[in-house]
Amino acid sequence: MDWNNILSYAIEKVDRSIKLTDFPHITKNGRWVTTKDGYWTGGFWIGLLWFAYKITGDERYKAEAYKWAKRLERRKNDKTFDLSFLFYPSFVLGYDITGDDYLRKIALEAAETLSTLYHQNAGFIYNEIEGKTGRTAIDAMMDLQLLWWAYDVTGNEKYFQPAYEHCRNTIKELIREDYSTIHVLDFVETGETLRKITVQGYSDDSCWSRGQAWAVYGFTLAYKYTNAELFLITAENLARYFIANLPEDYVPYWDFDDPGKEVRDSSAGAIAASGLLDLSDLSGKEVFRQVAINILSSLCDNYLSLSAKEKDGILKHGCFHKPAGMGVDESLIWGDYYFVEAIMKYKGVERWNTKEKS
Repeated sequence: MDWNNILSYAIEKVDRSIKLTDFPHITKNGRWVTTKDGYWTGGFWIGLLWFAYKITGDERYKAEAYKWAKRLERRKNDKTFDLSFLFYPSFVLGYDITGDDYLRKIALEAAETLSTLYHQNAGFIYNEIEGKTGRTAIDAMMDLQLLWWAYDVTGNEKYFQPAYEHCRNTIKELIREDYSTIHVLDFVETGETLRKITVQGYSDDSCWSRGQAWAVYGFTLAYKYTNAELFLITAENLARYFIANLPEDYVPYWDFDDPGKEVRDSSAGAIAASGLLDLSDLSGKEVFRQVAINILSSLCDNYLSLSAKEKDGILKHGCFHKPAGMGVDESLIWGDYYFVEAIMKYKGVERWNTKEKS
């Protein structure tokens, strides 16, 4: 596989989208559907611009990344656990590449907001629903990334403890005995569980593949920042479930339990590949790395949206929300981001060693 050619192709796709006036989110018939405020996905577009700058050194991508980041900045006080998806690929990644204290400052302000979204009674980072009910989701495991980073750069326990407790309670409440995952948990003010449901998967008893990928990556990061053996064991078992349920081409169906076995989610594959590379490094187990390579190779061979003139995204055959009929068999901006991130990890350039003086 010529990974440099794949990255060049990805940058061509980024170039195609620079002219957009709003944040790319998912495609419809191969064209980006955009959001004015970035929804929960705007940070991934900025992250792709930072990747393009890192790969090429072209100042144009850096300027674009700053432009979009400043537009996203106003979201830093939003009461949503998706703050990490918004501010990690945009501000943290940008800071890691440039060393710019402005980017660090805004990322820490977003982390401060995220740290306040910990519900003491329930033990989760959560979103408020209808003013009375709290909701957490398996996705939030990945949203802890902003808190882990903030703790790493400041040493402040206010970022560490909510993330740590969220992990412990996720193991208790959102991971089944076979290490498949539950999507959503709603609770009342006392912290008592109201219901456990799967919003974006096949059924409440099924395993939504992207949720499983978020969990694999999220617990891998949890182990990286805490050295808690429980989190490593959990990440490995989650990964084993994910791997055991992959089809022959290594790219998962949108839900592992969907009897139709027709709709894939390339973004779940990309997320898992990036997480598995980290898990292999941290655990010393080569099997995880090999599966990650197999996923990436399959994505490159069969899931690239190659026609630059006709399609906007990098990866095709993504699935955002099948029950709602949104982004089914389309490109997804987060799938594109994690695909490029995983390739850069595999190539050994994820450590962002080109910091500039701010």
